[in-house]
Amino acid sequence: MPALSEIPQTRVSIGQWIAPQPAFHWTIPHVTSWMQSSVPPEVPGLVYAKLGDAAWQRFHDFSRWPDGWAGPHSQAIAWGTYHNFGKFLAAARFLTSQPPPSLFVTDEGQLELTWEARDGSAINVTLSAEGADYFIESQGAEGHVPAEQLSRLAERCNQAAA
Repeated sequence: MPALSEIPQTRVSIGQWIAPQPAFHWTIPHVTSWMQSSVPPEVPGLVYAKLGDAAWQRFHDFSRWPDGWAGPHSQAIAWGTYHNFGKFLAAARFLTSQPPPSLFVTDEGQLELTWEARDGSAINVTLSAEGADYFIESQGAEGHVPAEQLSRLAERCNQAAA
């Protein structure tokens, strides 16, 4: 990240933005539109239905981030991660009396859900193309499940949250 003094200042002239000359020399990463990305078509609807509008907007934003979005080693979300995220969401039930899960993206391009169970304990599931890592505080359980067991993990989280 450049030092603050190296970032060119923008100017506004009668409602029009004028980019300073140094900004033309910056490299802007190529970002594909959401419609051209590899998001399976059923996943955005599941995100909206299960997690709400705020999480849907975050998901929409995350889906546009290319490789290198947070530095040279950060990765875009892979198709397998989207697929597994959809599989988990389809089987998950979230209590309507609790705030919906928070959605995050990791530097490795994984999608992370964090929420509270009815008793206030934390549940965390991080989905990747290989499966999911999880932490269920009330059960003192953490580990990894392969993609084939995501429905079973969702059911386990459902029981822990109730």
